[in-house]
Amino acid sequence: MTLRVLDEQTFQAHEVLVVDSSAGDGIAEVVQDHAPVSEFAVRRVPLAPEKFSYPRSLNLGVQHAMGDIVVSLSGDATPANASWLGELVAPLANPEIAGAFSRQVARPGMPLSWAERFRLWWRYRFQSTMVRYADPLFSNASSAFRRDLALRIPFDETLVELEDYAWARAVQREGYAIAYVGKSAVLHSHGASSLRTLWRMLYYVYLRMRIDARPQPQPRQREGAQNEGG
Repeated sequence: MTLRVLDEQTFQAHEVLVVDSSAGDGIAEVVQDHAPVSEFAVRRVPLAPEKFSYPRSLNLGVQHAMGDIVVSLSGDATPANASWLGELVAPLANPEIAGAFSRQVARPGMPLSWAERFRLWWRYRFQSTMVRYADPLFSNASSAFRRDLALRIPFDETLVELEDYAWARAVQREGYAIAYVGKSAVLHSHGASSLRTLWRMLYYVYLRMRIDARPQPQPRQREGAQNEGG
């Protein structure tokens, strides 16, 4: 269970918020049972099922969070090891970095299509840390970001998907960077067919093009901010 894996992290979280839009599948009971034995505070944040969206659930979690750094972990993603959290938040010690995201690897034993294997290899093939000021690649399946920025620039609730891409693009326009952290890994893969995986890849290209084509507000450049990076 994810909560137990979080207990085993070498870098301990101050609190865990479970944004729960489920309808009677026992999530509330799991949180209630785990809270007394956890090393950190565990709180459930309810969200009506009919109001669920990825950006809305993220914004709700940000609003309820107490810390300066917020970590997002999707319900179908699991930390791959005990160093996941520490490696993920480490780049944010640099004030130029607005957010960081993890490498995603296949779940052991899950049958994968060749297209899904290729997608995971191509997007997450590097195991080093890469800092980007221009490329808005970002994934909230496993990410860490600054709470003050997410309050000022919330995740776009008009988007059904790719709210992470749009947010990274917005903060990069203000001179911040996004870090890809290859040493922070999560188990996150899908058993879809190759045809469906390829269709979704093309669909995401289309969505990114639509996001890129939207009118953008005048960026508020910070003093000393960079515009390009490695």
